[in-house]
Order: sequence, then structure tokens, then C-alpha cells
Amino acid sequence: MCGRYTLNASKEDLIEQFLLDDFPELFEPSYNIAPTQNVLGAVQKKNERKAGYIKWGLVPYWVKDMKKWKPLINARAESIEEKPSYNKLLEKRRMIILADSFYEWSTIDGSKQPYRIQLKEKRPFAFAALWDRNNEDTTCTIITTEANEDMAGIHERMPVILKDDSAIHHWLSDSPFHDVKHLLIPIEDGSLTNYAVSSLVNSTRNVSKECIKKSNKHKKYS
Repeated sequence: MCGRYTLNASKEDLIEQFLLDDFPELFEPSYNIAPTQNVLGAVQKKNERKAGYIKWGLVPYWVKDMKKWKPLINARAESIEEKPSYNKLLEKRRMIILADSFYEWSTIDGSKQPYRIQLKEKRPFAFAALWDRNNEDTTCTIITTEANEDMAGIHERMPVILKDDSAIHHWLSDSPFHDVKHLLIPIEDGSLTNYAVSSLVNSTRNVSKECIKKSNKHKKYS
């Protein structure tokens, strides 16, 4: 799964790397982004790739009583076409969410140890995601898949990472879902690196750079 991540790249670097034509004026990096928060994503509209904020935790258009609905932070790629919450979004409501690392917890000696996972190149990347709009809000969910070898020792699931602009372009395009479905797979083995961080990330109130500081208690998971 994916329940926490970071984005601390500069606005200029994000615009350049993701070929963004529009970007929100108010942008603040965060070292501990969590569900229910507004997250930075992008969609393709005609020939323009536009970035903006959207609430993390999907609430489908047909939900009437928000109090009885638990927002969907992740969507499993393997069953995404079967679920009524997602299957009507696959053609026209695909998006990306921008990140530069994500956190996952592994059980060690009976306690949960958080790890920070990044691309080996230490550069930003895009999660494959879906969005929807109901009467109250515009919301999104991150698509997940089975873990690759880099992640398998930490957790059995991982977010779908669109590593390069070719994959991003196809995901955001108007192509039918059956033409882009092949993108919803684990990133190639050997693409990721990780290290242990402190329990500061356990609390969503902690958003400072201290969250990504290496922990002395545990070594890199390999």
C-alpha cells in the first residue's frame, strides 16, 4: 500500500521534469504527506499538462452520505476494473501524483519500523492515480501493485511508479484503458533504494526535514 510520502523538490525542478504548463502559486514542500491532505497532482487537458492540488482519499461521485464513507487512499491494480468505485474513472479520469519518496513500515522485533523508499537516482517520480468529483470535493486515490524485489522485504504492496515521461504521457493520454493497463506493474527490480527513519513520521503532525533523517537503530533493508 501507500499511506505516506514526501515531496520536497523545487517548483522549478518539478515544472521542468514533468513538463508542466500550469502550476499552483502556493506550493510548499512536505516531508510527511498523509491521506485527507491536499496533494500535488497533474492531468492532461488537450495539449497542456496542468498541476494542482487535490484531496487524497477517493470519494466516488455516487456517494451521498460522506459520513458513512471511508475515503479510498489506494486502489489495487489487479482488481481495479472490477470495482464500481474505479471502473468508470479508468478512461477519462487518470492522473499522476508527484512525489520523491514514500514511507512504508516493516515489523521488526514486534514493532513497526518506518523506511523511506526512493529511486536510486534520488529524483522525483509520479504515482499512477485516479480522480473523481462529487458534490462536495474533488478527490484521488493512488494505484498500488505487488511489491518488486526491492520492496518485498518491507511490504507486500507498493505504489505504481511511472518512472519516465513516456509512461506518464501514455497514462495521461486519451488512450483507452486497455492500451495503458500494462503500465500498472511494479517498477523494475533494482530501481529503488531505502533506509530506516525515526518514528517521527508516525505522526502526521510532523512534516519537517527531520522526518527523512536516517535512523541509527536499523540499517538499510536489503
